[in-house]
Amino acid sequence: MIRYGFIRTKDEIKFLLLTCMTYLPFPVSYDAIVDICTWCDDGFGYFELTEAFSELLESDHVDRLTGDSDDLFSITEKGRETAQVFATRLPYTVRESAELSALRVIRKIRRDAQVTAHTEKRDEKDYVVTLEMKDVFSIQMNVVSESQASLLEQNFKKHAENIYQDLLSTLTRNYDEE
Repeated sequence: MIRYGFIRTKDEIKFLLLTCMTYLPFPVSYDAIVDICTWCDDGFGYFELTEAFSELLESDHVDRLTGDSDDLFSITEKGRETAQVFATRLPYTVRESAELSALRVIRKIRRDAQVTAHTEKRDEKDYVVTLEMKDVFSIQMNVVSESQASLLEQNFKKHAENIYQDLLSTLTRNYDEE
């Protein structure tokens, strides 16, 4: 398979990983790192990225933190210094893409942390779904089935901002003039 991109060697992949991780203000999952890096360049694949990442872990350029449900990763001081020294080894367009990609993933992580949904089963046909945008609004709804509760959770997690706008519009409409 022909790959198009600037990053081809294992060292270049390592420099890309370190460069991307310098833009992260907090530890992130490996999936987030893969998302950031693969968005930057098409010259390498998942397995090459995984191998390079493992070597960065072994050489203490990247640190593994054990989280609640997933391992999280952050760049070490040694990794930052290496990224700074070799920053110019990556083309400017790749460095720029790395920054934009990191910002995109950071926004998504922060957004997902603010939007929560969970269901509590009270009886055989009585479920309470709690939908929340932290510091914005929270709503509880009673539904009659687990599948209906799941649908509400999924839709809210995907479209919380639109749902909030629709709810606000409905609640602020002047019904007396209609």
